[in-house]
Amino acid sequence: MGKGPLALLILVMSMFGPLSTDMYLSGLPQMVDDFGTNEATMNMSLYMFMLVLSFSILFLGPISDKYGRRNVLAATMSVYIVSNLACMFVTNVWVFIILRMIQAFGGAGAMVSGFALIKDCFKGPERGRILSIVAVLGILGPILSPVIGTALINTMGWHSTFLAPALIALLCLAMGMLLPKELPVERLTGSITQTVRRIAVVLKDRGFTMFLVMMTIFVASQLAYISVSSYIYQDKFGFSTTEYSIALAAVCIISLGVSQAILRMHLCNLKNVAAVLVLGAISTVMMALLAEHSWMLFMASMIPCCASTIICRSFGFEILMNHHHGDNGSVSSVLNFGAFIFAFCGMVIASSFPSDLFIYGIAAVLALSCLVYLVMWIRLKQAGYPVRNLTEGLD
Repeated sequence: MGKGPLALLILVMSMFGPLSTDMYLSGLPQMVDDFGTNEATMNMSLYMFMLVLSFSILFLGPISDKYGRRNVLAATMSVYIVSNLACMFVTNVWVFIILRMIQAFGGAGAMVSGFALIKDCFKGPERGRILSIVAVLGILGPILSPVIGTALINTMGWHSTFLAPALIALLCLAMGMLLPKELPVERLTGSITQTVRRIAVVLKDRGFTMFLVMMTIFVASQLAYISVSSYIYQDKFGFSTTEYSIALAAVCIISLGVSQAILRMHLCNLKNVAAVLVLGAISTVMMALLAEHSWMLFMASMIPCCASTIICRSFGFEILMNHHHGDNGSVSSVLNFGAFIFAFCGMVIASSFPSDLFIYGIAAVLALSCLVYLVMWIRLKQAGYPVRNLTEGLD
């Protein structure tokens, strides 16, 4: 497989998170009625997916270091395809939630393989470019998925939003079979238990772990917003499913513009760290004080936070991936685990608020994200910034 098709495969696999969560968002109110359940139970299909995805990513990374990217991708894509197709036909909400958890295990294989392949196959500036594109797609995924999902829902019902990801997974499975058998070149040896323990080796690096928390914590706020936004836009502000998908897309597009404007300023890494905290604080204040009053203010309140997550993925993930040599699958697992376990926490916190207070649930997650970020930054500074290249370019 050439570098072009390989890059395409990596980029598609990086979008499995939004493909699996955002595509059916606009159908959630209808699904509540169809399954005869409530918003809190229906939202379990979102955050239980994130929980299983998080731990599956943590497990599958070192497994792919031992048994190879192609083998792991083939097995997990098969699971993902079958579970998606099954989701189309169930009528019991608890069976649906269980299938979503199985789907999460399958999707984890794609995301782990994608990040590990970046480190396996690209170096230097080329790796940085791929990571930047992946960061952009991290925001384009939430733009495209609800729009495509809404179009499918309006024409064929919410069941069809599980067919499209299954077809995309089938394409990834076919392309994945073209990967070289020898990737990664340096295989982990020993038992599966010893292989999974490589995660602990990565996490024992305190500097790496603290910076990882900083670079992933605002995902909690972004996914808190995504998990309850359909109810806020459609039930509180009276949006149609199409208007809701447009609102989600608008937030993503404007956030992308804000993040790119900041990144083009070519700030040193620590100034980027400061910019992320400032953006998070702006979102917190706006969400707590203004978002309740109109849909435009609610939408605007999330733009700084979403911009901060793009900035983190653009510069922060590159620093983290370059910090450790070897253990590519383990590093990939830890990066994705951090993002998705915080996503799970954000979804649970926001969904635990009464439906008429969902906006304040998002504000609470934003405030917690800012607090955690600030504490980790202070501790990292006290430790002398023990992260490779973090202080690069500092005057």
